[in-house]
Amino acid sequence: GFFKKPPVIHAPSPNFNERSGMDIDTIVLHHTASNNGAGDLAHMRNPRSEVSAHYMVDRDGKIYQLVNDKKRAWHAGKGELHGKPTDVNGRSIGIELVNDGSGKTPFTDAQMKALIQLTGYLKQEYKVPMNNIVGHKDVAVPEGRKSDPAANFDWKRLRNGID
Repeated sequence: GFFKKPPVIHAPSPNFNERSGMDIDTIVLHHTASNNGAGDLAHMRNPRSEVSAHYMVDRDGKIYQLVNDKKRAWHAGKGELHGKPTDVNGRSIGIELVNDGSGKTPFTDAQMKALIQLTGYLKQEYKVPMNNIVGHKDVAVPEGRKSDPAANFDWKRLRNGID
C-alpha cells in the first residue's frame, strides 16, 4: 500500500549529530522502559541524557518527532546489522515506543496503529528492506545487552500492516 507521513508533534531534541553521508536503510524499534510518555520525552530532550530517537510513539498513539530524519539520533549505541559491525545510528531511524518493557504491559492498539503508519511511511520513503526493520535487541553489541522492544511486541501485526 501507499503510506502518507502520519501527523507528528515536533518536540526537538538537541541530542543528534550528522549522518556523515550514510544513507538510511534501517529502522530500529525500542521501548522506553517506562509507561510515562511525558517523562520519556523530557529525558530524550535533555542535553545531559545524551540519548534521543527520531520518533516516540506514546501509548495514546501520538507520534512525537524529536530529530529530523536527515540527522543521526543517538538511540542504538554500539551495534551491528546482520552480524556485521556498523554505525547503526548513522544508517537508521530510531523509534521509541512508550512501554515499560516488562513483557506484561501491552502495546496499545492506538500505539500499534500509529507505529504501522509511521513505519510503513519510513519503509517506503527510504526503501528500507523488511529484514532491516529490527529491534534494538537485534543490533546491540554485545548480544543480550538490550531486550527491546519487549517480548510481547507484536512483530507479526507490524509486518502484516506494512507489507
